[in-house]
Amino acid sequence: MLRPLLRRWLPDPDKLRAHRGLRWMGPLLDRAWLWRANRHGIAAGLASGLFLGLLVPVGQTVFACVAALLLRANLPAAVLATFVSNPLTTPAILLAGYHLGMAVLGTPAPLADVALSDLPLMERLTAMGEPLLVGLAIMASGAAVLCYVGVVAVWRLPGLARLVRQRRNSARRE
Repeated sequence: MLRPLLRRWLPDPDKLRAHRGLRWMGPLLDRAWLWRANRHGIAAGLASGLFLGLLVPVGQTVFACVAALLLRANLPAAVLATFVSNPLTTPAILLAGYHLGMAVLGTPAPLADVALSDLPLMERLTAMGEPLLVGLAIMASGAAVLCYVGVVAVWRLPGLARLVRQRRNSARRE
């Protein structure tokens, strides 16, 4: 039930192999387990992509491809999950990570000075420093764990529902 839906959403492996950004991976993309829609592969792919999408500011897709290879995860799911950070969501992610890091570290740091400065973006992010790094690491780790557990739980729901129906039917027969 879930697999046909996932196969419809996930891109075609041949199209991904031909993509100019992924051609450098060459024969690594021929591994069958990178494309299988099973519980572990999808859960690990989404979790690793989400983790890297929240933590790494640039080049998340490349890192997600490497993580999918190392974790034997579903490659399209890993790449798809990195799009959690995009030009619309990145400012909110950075701000939430900064405030979470400040709350965890207990160090007040003025954000207005950094936000109103004429520094380039990467220098502003560097000026946000340790609170931003700690906050993003906590957010990325928590989101990845919740995503993995959630996907595994949702994947098992149809099987549990079938088991409950079978037990109910067998109890009625007796």
